[in-house]
Amino acid sequence: MKKVSVIESIVVFAILLVIIQTFMEDFAIVLLWSLDLRKILLFTGFGFDLFFTIEFFIRFHNALAEGRAGHYLSRERGWIDLAASIPLLLFNSGPAVLAIVTGGAALQGFVGSLNILKVIKAIRIARILRLLRILKIFRQIKNVDSPMAQRHLARILTIVITVVVFTVFSYSILGTLLNVNLSGGGGDKRGDEVIYLLQKGGVSPEEIARMRDDVLIIKERGTTRFTRYENAFYTEKFGPEDYSYLHEGPWEIFFDARQANTAYSFFSLLFFFLVILLTMALLALYSPHFAITISDPLHVMLRGFSEQSYNLEVKTAEEYSNDEICKLARVYNERYLPLKARMEEPQEGAALDITMESIGDILNEGV
Repeated sequence: MKKVSVIESIVVFAILLVIIQTFMEDFAIVLLWSLDLRKILLFTGFGFDLFFTIEFFIRFHNALAEGRAGHYLSRERGWIDLAASIPLLLFNSGPAVLAIVTGGAALQGFVGSLNILKVIKAIRIARILRLLRILKIFRQIKNVDSPMAQRHLARILTIVITVVVFTVFSYSILGTLLNVNLSGGGGDKRGDEVIYLLQKGGVSPEEIARMRDDVLIIKERGTTRFTRYENAFYTEKFGPEDYSYLHEGPWEIFFDARQANTAYSFFSLLFFFLVILLTMALLALYSPHFAITISDPLHVMLRGFSEQSYNLEVKTAEEYSNDEICKLARVYNERYLPLKARMEEPQEGAALDITMESIGDILNEGV
């Protein structure tokens, strides 16, 4: 049991770190940090995605062996472990690290060009879903020590954060399918214009590059017709996500995607902060409300029923007097506590014959 607790602590710590890493990865793009620093963030992101992918397979294997795979994926929210691990490893950090390790501007440009990566970049925010797994760290905070409160908070946070994350994801999918650049730069449509001019003829690659400062390399049938910088400059300054790529007929065009990536990362950071604020707001505002109106009254009544010397009255807010829990609390205060007090008083003659059925009758009478 102690070994399992240590492993869970390591997982929780890794979750906190990957949330910070997710923020820093987009923050580095917005502030145009050096490629070396961004490479470090890409490699750490790959490490986290690999770690959580292995963790998911271990958890799923154990659940499968115990015949509760469906329960793990649904009730234990294993789908969160899945969404925040394998897709990220296969389609985001994996290809990016592969491009860095193999080197070569062409491969890096190809990786950065895939339309699917425009969608997968949005799924990076799915790492934030892992916040839902570490609600246990709030157990030491007032009003969150109730198992019922934790369960309700987890359910509400799951719904809210999932809706936000999949809204971003769906928006990205629609943007890609409809050929819309989310950063507002025109993206693929502007690339189609370049292809049209090249195929039409009469306009040289050099003239196109003067008209379009985001054109980096133009190739015809594998032969470079124009390059804005030397290969050493591309290797030093451009990462795998800093290119976009278009291939049509004999023409291959590499575009500078850094400006679009900056806008997209800024867009991602806004949603990142939105999710964090929603989580903190629910924990800070809804958690105390739930405790005062539901879990605290139930806690007091449960102790009153189970402990002979516990006679504390249930405190309820007058504004919620019509709620069922408040009506039950009134019956507890006005009927059960006086009855309990009489039971504890020394009696002359025969003792009161109080049974659970009689207590039930009293509660039913007051409802």
